Amino acid sequence: MSNDKNHSLSADIYIILLLACSIMTAIFVGISANLMILNCVFLAITCFLVLVTYFVGLLAGLIFNLLFIFVQGSYVLYADVVLGQELNLWLIGWLFWPLLWSVLIHLMTNNLRDLQAENQRLKEANARSLGYNSETDLRTMRSYRQDAEVFIETHKRFAIPVATGIISIRYFRQIMNLLTTEQQHHLVKRLSKILADSFRNNDIVYSLEGIGGTPQWAVLLFADYEGAMRAMDRIKQRVTELLQADEELGEYEIQISIGVVEYDPDKIANISEFIAAAQRVIQYDV
Repeated sequence: MSNDKNHSLSADIYIILLLACSIMTAIFVGISANLMILNCVFLAITCFLVLVTYFVGLLAGLIFNLLFIFVQGSYVLYADVVLGQELNLWLIGWLFWPLLWSVLIHLMTNNLRDLQAENQRLKEANARSLGYNSETDLRTMRSYRQDAEVFIETHKRFAIPVATGIISIRYFRQIMNLLTTEQQHHLVKRLSKILADSFRNNDIVYSLEGIGGTPQWAVLLFADYEGAMRAMDRIKQRVTELLQADEELGEYEIQISIGVVEYDPDKIANISEFIAAAQRVIQYDV
């Protein structure tokens, strides 16, 4: 919370400084109205230097500003020493306005980016606390555990078989080494979308963090082991086909591994064992 206040206070300060700089620049241009054409030229140069700072970075902006100062300073010295002209304070003023504008714009935009990053972090933290993964648009382990308790309680009351399926990307580390960062995010989102669209409406897909931090997906099914395996095999085939047809991922022959476990109260004592059992089984799907 203190970081948010600091960023907000800094943003207010930068806005005030920017307004002050705008007013001072307007006054400076106004008192030299007889040089309006040159003022317009220097304002255009200032805008160019500000854009360079904004899009390329502070270092590039400072380099271009120093180059501008060198060129204009050389001209001022040449006019004063060689031509014998009186030193023009107006030209000296234009030595520093572009630099001041560039630094202020950089500080303000950098602070705004920090605010945006902090806002995104808070959104993701809030989504995690609510049991929702903002990247995959799926519910998380927290929701999975809560829903699994409901499934198991239903099994105990009505003797309806319950199974869970775990899905992971086969040879995950090797595949990730072949993909760019953008392709990695695309793969996770694309696979999540395929899984969410492939199951029945009453079968919810969850986004989990598997062993070693690798992404995994889970689904809870009112089915016995054979029925769950048939469903998972069908999904496995569909995922393989759609990933091979994907423009960005098709060349990598990405496949998934599946693990299915039917809930058995004599062998599984709690939700954690239910998940762990399916994650152990998935290792043998090669």
